[in-house]
Amino acid sequence: MRDVDRMNLVKNIVGHLRNARTRIQLRQTSLFYKADLDYGTKVAQGLGLEVEDVKKLAAMSQEELVQATAS
Repeated sequence: MRDVDRMNLVKNIVGHLRNARTRIQLRQTSLFYKADLDYGTKVAQGLGLEVEDVKKLAAMSQEELVQATAS
């Protein structure tokens, strides 16, 4: 993917997740981070999330992730 395409993808994802609840933003961003560190980091930054929090969540199992972001 070209850099401009990556940038547009991140902008689109951030735009769609911006109004979601924080727990949903954290869950989804941790999955992006797990798939690709740079992608997850940029989405987290675009949403104003702490990258370290996203990193910790990405290391969890799906069940742990849901429990950690339940409220």
